[in-house]
Amino acid sequence: MDSTKRNKVVLLWSGGWDGTFRLLQLAQYDIQVMPIYLIHNGRGGREYEMAAMQNILAQIRQDKSFKAEILDIVYYDVEWILENCKDQEISEAYQYLHKKYRLGKQYEWFALLCKKLNTQMECAIVHQDHGEMTINAEGMLLPVENDFLEGRYHVLPKDGKQAAHRVLGNLILPSIRVTKKDEERIARENGWIEIMKLSWFCHFPIDGQPCGLCGPCNDAMHTGMEWRMPKKAQIRNKHRFFYRCVNKIRKLVNKG
Repeated sequence: MDSTKRNKVVLLWSGGWDGTFRLLQLAQYDIQVMPIYLIHNGRGGREYEMAAMQNILAQIRQDKSFKAEILDIVYYDVEWILENCKDQEISEAYQYLHKKYRLGKQYEWFALLCKKLNTQMECAIVHQDHGEMTINAEGMLLPVENDFLEGRYHVLPKDGKQAAHRVLGNLILPSIRVTKKDEERIARENGWIEIMKLSWFCHFPIDGQPCGLCGPCNDAMHTGMEWRMPKKAQIRNKHRFFYRCVNKIRKLVNKG
């Protein structure tokens, strides 16, 4: 099939578990997939994420059973997005959702970039993700009509409420009905688990391994993914408030 006639999916991907699972799903179809990675200078695990993505892409591209054409990763700097993709309605809606539901700041970045590029992007929010509470309270989650792929959802306004639609309306949500354990089961059934193990999630690695203290590590510990954590990280997670206090004290001492 001529690649110019292929349907195309733009996928927000940071080398993590959920996004990697979705990339593997998409790789089964005769489509183009464009991964997009947002560079955030405050993200301590960035170099690990970028290395994981390249390793995962190499594994997928050498496996002839996958049909998709996976394009090279396109990188956007968060600072560039905030400077060049400004939209008052989106940012005000995001601030409302963040204040009320603690919606992650990455969703503002995603919304601004989608609007700037005039495109929709897949985002691998899974069931029990923090963003799901916002969607249920402030919007309607419905299947995408007349879609070329099955099982994809989007957010529409609800009862006159527009904030969730303004922030999340250009995101296509293919994983909102599955959990991380579902993804693990499906990956094992399809023989993808070794590729999935190459994914990265920790924001502040210690000695090249997950820290056990950051948000993604805490999520892994409480969503059935603790097997991905080294023992030291699991111990730190169980005593994470103590370790956080120690780290704060160290920072104060170093500043002094």
